[in-house]
Amino acid sequence: MATVEPLLKPFETSAPPASYDALDATLRAFMAKTVPIESDGELRRRERVMGELKRLFQAWVRSVCKAKGLSDELASEAGGKLYTSGSYRLRVHEPGADIDSICVAPNHCTREDFFDTLKAMLLEHPQVENLRSVETAVVPIMTFDLDGVNIDLLFAHLPLNAIPASLDIDEDAVLQGVDEATEKSLNGPRVTNLIYKLVSHNYESFLQVLRVARVWAKRRGIYSNKLGYFGGINFNILVALICQLFPKATPSYLLCKFFAIFAKWDWPAPAILCRPLDHGYGFEVWGQNAEQLRGRMAYHNLRNNLMPIVTPAYPAMNSAANVNPWSFAVLRDEFARGAEVCKRIVARHAELAENGAVDPDVGGPLWDELVEKTDFFDKYDAYLAVNVLGDGEKEDFDNFKGFLSSRLRKLVEKMGHLPLKMIHLFPKEYPESTVPLAKHSCCYYVGLREDAQRMTGESLVLTHVWTQFWQDDVGKFRGLDDELDVRLEHLTFEQLPDAVFGDDADAVAAARATAVARREVRHADEAARAAADEADEGETNAALKALDEAAKAAGGAKRPRDDDDDDVDDDVAHLVDVKKEESPLDATAPGWEPKKPRTIHDVGDDLPRLAAVIPAWHPLATVSRIPRTTRVELSLCPPKKKRELAGK
Repeated sequence: MATVEPLLKPFETSAPPASYDALDATLRAFMAKTVPIESDGELRRRERVMGELKRLFQAWVRSVCKAKGLSDELASEAGGKLYTSGSYRLRVHEPGADIDSICVAPNHCTREDFFDTLKAMLLEHPQVENLRSVETAVVPIMTFDLDGVNIDLLFAHLPLNAIPASLDIDEDAVLQGVDEATEKSLNGPRVTNLIYKLVSHNYESFLQVLRVARVWAKRRGIYSNKLGYFGGINFNILVALICQLFPKATPSYLLCKFFAIFAKWDWPAPAILCRPLDHGYGFEVWGQNAEQLRGRMAYHNLRNNLMPIVTPAYPAMNSAANVNPWSFAVLRDEFARGAEVCKRIVARHAELAENGAVDPDVGGPLWDELVEKTDFFDKYDAYLAVNVLGDGEKEDFDNFKGFLSSRLRKLVEKMGHLPLKMIHLFPKEYPESTVPLAKHSCCYYVGLREDAQRMTGESLVLTHVWTQFWQDDVGKFRGLDDELDVRLEHLTFEQLPDAVFGDDADAVAAARATAVARREVRHADEAARAAADEADEGETNAALKALDEAAKAAGGAKRPRDDDDDDVDDDVAHLVDVKKEESPLDATAPGWEPKKPRTIHDVGDDLPRLAAVIPAWHPLATVSRIPRTTRVELSLCPPKKKRELAGK
């Protein structure tokens, strides 16, 4: 690999003020208490597990080569290498975290062999449990527990007769002649290794900041790449960029700058470590267009480039392509909150230092507010519980659950056309559903806030959105049958189950009391803001406002709006602006036929429905505080099942 130079020049080349040395001590005390690190015994167990996996993999390579007619000598020389990436490779993983592994095999071993004979070998191993494989994914994967350690195993197939011990996957030439799945599998260790090289000058500080950032993201509910937020690779790159900009900074200074800079980052200007280069091996490289590097992309490109966080290794790609306007709004708010908290920490520490009251051993509480548990479950008045249900085999349910979780951000995007100010998907799976009707179940929660200015009529109907989501996404699951189902339930704050607040009765009671107190303060603030919003004609929808700002930063490209008839498809125009309906549709009137645009689907037996109805009187956190005397009923009839509505 050629020498890689940082794209951005350092902001500061001098050491931070001396006061941050004392603040570093409080951060270390905080990390010792709050940021979990595996014991030496657990680290050695992981090393033994990886050694056993390497032995199994190389034995499998030899057996496949022999089965295809190679001599014992050639089969032994075929080799095979095992690499790791991500948090384990960087040494920032938490206790119990999985290990991202990539096995590199010669051309005699195909991906079909990987999911056939290697899978069979693993299933026969006495220490392997919970093995699942996803062969049709963009990056095919097997996941399993080996001696209690979770392994995510990818497969890379090189056009070589043997994998030499000296193979360097960091060299770009290793990608010559490989398929896309192999390129994406190798991308993990290649990116991880390059990040290490780019921050090697200040690696220990990088590790400390990254550990705190990961804990912060998980506590605040923004850690999940597949659900539209940030994952490990995103935080690796962002923290590495801060280390580049402040090469001599200490951990506490870097952490404060991490929040301060990304709270005000001019998205969609990319967060990028080095200039993307195209080495001509046929893979798409993000940023080859100079306009992309300036963040000046046309509006239609913003959908997957709201917060570009670009990987440093060839071929460069946007690792945050799953961020949508709604998660974008959540992420921006959380970074802004983190920046404000860090300002208070620095000010409080300076005040204590001036009074001689800072004890490094007990200074950790200064940082507690930063990683305070998310207020998601008291932030909204209305929630959708997305219940995933299964009555068949556990393996089938787990496969369906994994598939559906990777599609939930699509549901949020489809709901974006409805008159809602906020759609907040919480990136955590809860093992208990709100409709305990199945043998296996889990639940995800979505917080909703109504846009009163665009909401008219008696109810908000999700029939169209849910039908489209089922047809476009859920229905693509290959093993979908009558034993697998998804049901939505509308819940108010008071109806949220205890499981989302804590593990025992005392914790639940304390959490609920805290939540109620916070809600009273929030409701008063919202009432004041609502009065101000009535006189303000600006955009109140958090996601649309974020899109407007991103489009403006991208060069003034116009966002398609409700009044752009040429830019908005007729099928969704009624969802973008329900005020276009002059009067409610009467589906019971003689001779009634649906018209375009329409707000309610035909609910006859020929068209299954999800009637997720939220009445206009329901406050949804932004309108009046009318007592909830009526429970909103939701009836789910998925399109796949064509159930009879009568008698349900």
